[in-house]
Amino acid sequence: MKAPVIPMFLNENLPATGSSGPAHQTGILAAFLAPHPPIIIPAVGHGSHEADRTIAALQQAAADLAALQPDSLIVISPHAPMFSDFVYFYGGDRLSGNFAQFGHPQSQQEWPADTELADAIIAEITREGLSGGYLPGRELHRHGPGGSLDHGVLVPLYYLAAQTPGIRLVALSSSDLPADDIFRLGQAIARATAQLGRRAILIASGDLSHKANENSPYGSCPEGAQFDSTLMAAIQTGDLGQILAIDSRLRERAAECGYRSLIALCGAFSNLAVETYVYHYEAPYGIGYGVARFIPAATARPESDQPMATRSANPVEPLSPVEPVKSALPPEHSIPVTIAIHTLEHYLRQHHTLTPADLAQLEPALDLGAFSSQRAGAFVSLHKHGQLRGCIGTTGPTTANVVTEIIQNAISAAIHDPRFDPVRAAELPDLEISVDILEKAEPVTDRSQLDPRIYGVIVRDRGRTGLLLPDLDGVDTVADQLAIACRKAGIAADEPFTIERFRVIRYE
Repeated sequence: MKAPVIPMFLNENLPATGSSGPAHQTGILAAFLAPHPPIIIPAVGHGSHEADRTIAALQQAAADLAALQPDSLIVISPHAPMFSDFVYFYGGDRLSGNFAQFGHPQSQQEWPADTELADAIIAEITREGLSGGYLPGRELHRHGPGGSLDHGVLVPLYYLAAQTPGIRLVALSSSDLPADDIFRLGQAIARATAQLGRRAILIASGDLSHKANENSPYGSCPEGAQFDSTLMAAIQTGDLGQILAIDSRLRERAAECGYRSLIALCGAFSNLAVETYVYHYEAPYGIGYGVARFIPAATARPESDQPMATRSANPVEPLSPVEPVKSALPPEHSIPVTIAIHTLEHYLRQHHTLTPADLAQLEPALDLGAFSSQRAGAFVSLHKHGQLRGCIGTTGPTTANVVTEIIQNAISAAIHDPRFDPVRAAELPDLEISVDILEKAEPVTDRSQLDPRIYGVIVRDRGRTGLLLPDLDGVDTVADQLAIACRKAGIAADEPFTIERFRVIRYE
């Protein structure tokens, strides 16, 4: 697939924002998308000039931010401690951090915290049924940098807060919650800000694709350039609904880190017309850096003073928690693995269990016919960086067909394997998934009938059952295969047991 050409934006003559809207206007006055590469900090990058245009764009954005005369800044960072069921807020009367992680501990930054606003946002998200807040010191050291601000906060503020010294700060994680919950987080932020009468700026911290071109140390892929092009075009045209509609598989393959912050931004502007402005996009190190501004129409300047702004034709609508996301990518996996991938994406991100009907809508070209008419046991195996991350299956059919068998067992492998913590949505890009569909087992009367490369085994004794799939790394002999299966069943080496063998069709 040929990588799309990404437009390079740099608007160097943006008119000054001025006092935008009436002086008494409160709430989220504007939001900014800002990248967070530490290399653009002078002490860290040692004068690197490859991202100078990103720096220039951030400096222009800082002037526009200051002209809005805000009381507080709210920064959403993808590098703050991330939890699948909790929105983390940095706590304390003063929020500070440095670039010690990047070799410069002396580069300290500090801001007064807007604790009243943070508390109000936490109260609002609690009313939304979400969990969030501060963590005690012991937990901070377990999950993050001991309360010090991460570079996802520090880098944008180095530039964007340069012209608003002493401004109060709220900093929080973009969280690993499902997308619809992050959208509701943005709505809660907007409500709390308005209720307190704050004039606040929301900063969505995030780099774009980490695989945008061949300069990336992470490698490149066509989806990297495609993601950045699609996202920046949606911002340029002011269509925030298109941001929310970007395919999840495209995002994952692009290896981006700013999308979740943008979902919260869209939530903050839900049901509002929004005017957008792109300062610049570039990917000098193979990692996409986008700088943009979002202003709700109620805050907009007089028409004569905003020739480069673009108004969103459609107010941003909330995400549906159960609507399947259509894939725009060519199929690269077998049908069973594609079923498992979509199952995990929707279950872990949206808490929605797919049905065969959902799959048919999601992937119209996916031929489920043979699997819809077949009943068999199935195992779903998850590996991460070459290590097992979960494996659950059924030795025989327990549902109407193989499609639903795979759906059921994919969720179980991710969530219910007792050997592992539940898989988090953030891990999905790193998972390797395989599906084994089992043929009917047959009894073994002699161990010479076994071959660990060809047959899996089932051992049984007085209600205890152990199963081992065939062709596993490190399982080279019949003795090894039977010993492992017996250990799984809790059968001692000197106990009698029966043996069955089975073949599988493995899909990767």
